[in-house]
Amino acid sequence: TGAPGLRLDAFETVLTPVGEESMAWNIGDEGFEMVLGTYVPHIIDEHITGALAPLLAHDPQIDSAATDIEHWAIHPGGRSILDKVQKRLGLDDRQLAPARDVLRDYGNMSSSTVLFVLKDIMDRHLSQADPAGEKLCSMAFGPGLTVESALMTLLPEREIEVE
Repeated sequence: TGAPGLRLDAFETVLTPVGEESMAWNIGDEGFEMVLGTYVPHIIDEHITGALAPLLAHDPQIDSAATDIEHWAIHPGGRSILDKVQKRLGLDDRQLAPARDVLRDYGNMSSSTVLFVLKDIMDRHLSQADPAGEKLCSMAFGPGLTVESALMTLLPEREIEVE
């Protein structure tokens, strides 16, 4: 069988200048306890373009507004976070559908949720066309408020050897 693949072109980690107390992990008696303040969507709204700038600078063919990126795997930390990212980056509903679908079906599973969004994009949204060469941006949010981002290129369908 054939399946599209991904090539990692660039990866960046940016710590926003605010948000240290708005998102954190504490160790409690029962394990990790997440602190997720209501201010997180506002922090993302104010700082997402600046947090993406170092990543997008790796590819001179992508404009600073990220309009040349077709696919977006965004960590669905909540509906309001996705709404802020969509509005600030000018993404359409189709580009946010994988993140919204994962949020609806699984909820927020912390930063690893973005892997479910990537799988959704690869399984459903890319199987309907030949996506070779299209760009994909992936973002996850973590404590501090940290923005982990990756820029990838979709590779053509190829044979996968199974042993």
